[in-house]
Amino acid sequence: MHKILILGAHLDDSVIAMGGTIRKLVKSGCEVSVFCFGNGDEAYTVPGGSAEAVRRFKQAAEKAHAILGVKTLECVDVGDFEVGATAPFYRQCIGAIRKFQPEVIFGHFKAEYFQHHDMAQMSTDAWNQARWNCTADYGTQPWAAKRYFHFEVNDLLPQPSHLVDISDEFSLKMAATSAYDQEGGHLDDWSDEMEARARYYGSRIKVKYAEAFQQSFYLPLKVSDPAVFFA
Repeated sequence: MHKILILGAHLDDSVIAMGGTIRKLVKSGCEVSVFCFGNGDEAYTVPGGSAEAVRRFKQAAEKAHAILGVKTLECVDVGDFEVGATAPFYRQCIGAIRKFQPEVIFGHFKAEYFQHHDMAQMSTDAWNQARWNCTADYGTQPWAAKRYFHFEVNDLLPQPSHLVDISDEFSLKMAATSAYDQEGGHLDDWSDEMEARARYYGSRIKVKYAEAFQQSFYLPLKVSDPAVFFA
């Protein structure tokens, strides 16, 4: 069984960015885990609604990830705007990688707003450091994930390396996404934008809907057999 870990800044990033791909991975027999930080305290549109937003958002996240078949959802439970590149959060990213021992990690791309930017930097650095024999309080067994892929949430990825056909999974992704916005209305017209993006990426590979990813080579691939260039 292939193990997948998604490192997200907020409780909804994984679903918005790659809900269709999550479902496709689960259907293929992969075990998908999500580890994130922000608890949804900014997902409110009426003054004074922060505490209720957190309650609602956590429930929505559990429902959304269950719809997609995610095995484990863990949230550090800090405020959405508190997510940033700090030593404690960095250590927790390392700990998550060692705990879930993924073959592949998915995470943010740095060219987005500061929480996503910081999360992208932390998670790619943690991908590197989790394999070192250090920071033993956050997992005594070093772990080296084979690959890391960036996803997009707010801004388009420049030159994606992988476009995943999610035509059969798109409706379930949208059902999962809608769980977050049943009362608050904070997502505005994101459903239209998500469909437009999925249609655009789909058109590039001649399918109806697709999601975009960019493989990270922050850790270079070891090549012993040049046949890898033709695989």
